Amino acid sequence: MIKPSASPRDPSIRPLPAQPAAAVAARSDAQFGTPEAELVLQRHRMQALMRAGKAIHAVHGSDELLQLVIELAVHATGAERGFIMISDPLGGTHGGTADVRLRPRAWSDPEFAASRTILERALREGEPIQATIDGATSVLCAPLRGKDEVVGAIYVDAAIGNDASPPLDAQLLSAIADQAAAAIVNARLYEDLSRSFRDLSAMKAHNDELLESIASGVLVFDSQNVITQFNHAAEITFGLSASTVVGRGARILNTWLPGFTALLEQHRADASTPLQVEIPGNHFVRGPFILQVTFFRVRGTVTRSGSTAAVINDLTETRALEAENQAQLAKSARIAHSFERYLAPHVVDSLMKDPDSVALGGTRQVATMLFADIRGFTQLSELLLPEQVVELLNRYLAPVVNVIFANGGLLDKFYGDGVMAVFGAPKPGEDDALRAAQAATQILEQVRLLNAAAGVVWPLSVSIGLATGDVVAGHIGSERRLEYTVIGDAVNMASRLQAMAEPNQILADARTYESIEDSLYATSHFSRVRGKAGLTRVYVVHG
Repeated sequence: MIKPSASPRDPSIRPLPAQPAAAVAARSDAQFGTPEAELVLQRHRMQALMRAGKAIHAVHGSDELLQLVIELAVHATGAERGFIMISDPLGGTHGGTADVRLRPRAWSDPEFAASRTILERALREGEPIQATIDGATSVLCAPLRGKDEVVGAIYVDAAIGNDASPPLDAQLLSAIADQAAAAIVNARLYEDLSRSFRDLSAMKAHNDELLESIASGVLVFDSQNVITQFNHAAEITFGLSASTVVGRGARILNTWLPGFTALLEQHRADASTPLQVEIPGNHFVRGPFILQVTFFRVRGTVTRSGSTAAVINDLTETRALEAENQAQLAKSARIAHSFERYLAPHVVDSLMKDPDSVALGGTRQVATMLFADIRGFTQLSELLLPEQVVELLNRYLAPVVNVIFANGGLLDKFYGDGVMAVFGAPKPGEDDALRAAQAATQILEQVRLLNAAAGVVWPLSVSIGLATGDVVAGHIGSERRLEYTVIGDAVNMASRLQAMAEPNQILADARTYESIEDSLYATSHFSRVRGKAGLTRVYVVHG
């Protein structure tokens, strides 16, 4: 058992106002049943409870309230010191403490183990306890009982002297504890409400600040379509101040965005998913504009009767830039298409992507060359007017070029009434020779169709030469004038075979035939080719 750690003469004790002598005497006499003393004691209790109730209910802060309650309890009961503790509403060890005439943190010392046991029992059982410790200390402990639980306990004690000191007033302590418990519950409620109000105020301020900082316009409508919020971005978009529209109906916005309220009602009819639309409108100063409006139900509200928000993004500049970009792309495409009529398509593509990418030079590769020429065109042109010659050439060259492109060939150049095409440049393929041979047979077919057309006076015949071999493909010329072409023995061979071919005949060299023999029928013979020693085997491609 422990002895009290302090006495009325201990210098660490804080003095309290002295109790009325009559009350002390009455409590002493009441021990022995004196009627007069009993009346004085009851009067003292009544006055003490009135003072305690008035003081307790005037305080709202928990810490201040606990200190006031323990001081009132010590003074009213005639104790020398006291300690009060309330439980933590969140389940912690304790929610607050206060004491009278105790050293700092003395309650945790080992010498107060018995006192702590008494207080813990009162907390656990919810009943007042009156006891003595080691025959030297008189103890009272009263629980603080709330509506459904014990919220804390008050502990007071006093040294038992040799002068037959009156006992501590247990009834008065219990009455004060009941008053204090109600006040503590109310104080907690007050603090919870205050905290909630502060949190809500802070949240509202944060939301308002966030709303104003959003780059998009934000409008909020209540269930009656009345505008309740109109942020700064919305003010800029519409050229209106929030003060002029908040509190007014959404119909006012139809002036700027025709059909706005109809869309708002459409969303309200099915608010489970957002509704996003682009609305053309008219600004009094800026003129026509395009706004993207997204309607959505504000969370926590009922679909039909809750609030609706509209987030507005001004797409006027974006759509104008997109239209300008599309126009520029279309213009570039027209330019590219025009250039492709003069240059190889891959050259045009490189120029469009990087104007500096085209440079002098070439690469060595294998390709198949095709030369096609109108037989007897020189004599024919002498019989025709220049305009008729041009018309005849264009009528012939148009289907020839289409055939070359359809088979993946590259039109290198026109030379008079002839055509030079390459298959395999700039990107070689395994079937370059076959595609060139197929193009040659299709050119002959196109010429036959042209000759069979009604009104043709001058039928044409074409000779074609094919040759495969190593060539150098690239940009040839000067820095001021470039031309994409191919140079090599295969070019010369194809040109010479074309010159040797009979009208409407296709001649190919051996290397070309080796690549097409499984697909096309051909016959061969030996001929003398200009620039070649001896006889050269050439192949007549029949299709």
